Formats: sequence, C-alpha cells, structure tokens
Amino acid sequence: MERHIRQRIEKLPRWAEIVQYFTVTLRKDSGSLMAEIIAKCPRADLVVEATSHDMYQSIDDAFSKMEHRLTRYHDKLVNGRARKAQRASEVDKRPDGPLRPP
Repeated sequence: MERHIRQRIEKLPRWAEIVQYFTVTLRKDSGSLMAEIIAKCPRADLVVEATSHDMYQSIDDAFSKMEHRLTRYHDKLVNGRARKAQRASEVDKRPDGPLRPP
C-alpha cells in the first residue's frame, strides 16, 4: 500500500510542490475502510477523507479529492495575487494618481 500511496503522490499536478508534506492515515471502522489525507501547505492544512469497502479504492478516492482541493487552493493563491496586481494597476491609472494620505 505504501508504494500505491507514493505513486498517487507522484501523479499529483506539478504545482502541488506547494505542499510541504502529506500525512496519510488508513483506518478500519465497522466494516468500512477509510483513508484520510492531510496536506500541510504554507497557509492552510487541506484535509480529505474517503470511505469504501476496498482500501485501494479509498486511497484513490481520497487522492482524487485532494487533487481537486489542491487545484482550488492553487487557483485561489494565483487569482488572489492577480487581483492584488490588478487593483494596484487600477489605482495607478487614476487621473489624480494613487491615493495618498493628506
């Protein structure tokens, strides 16, 4: 299973390098098997869980969710930077120039 988990980590998008480390927890709860993944990022901890009757399926489902979560987190970071830059350029383009305290 460790090899399967490492292969799934390698298949994550290239920009997933923003993740400092992953913690993968595998559990058995009353007949169902659960995989929990925690991704430690600079500004957030992303947590996903998946449950099924097959541990490999749980791992695959959890990594699919994590890929989606990382995509949203990455887009949020990139779009936030773009919005800041856009607002700064809009302030500089004002006819009276940037706002300055009196």
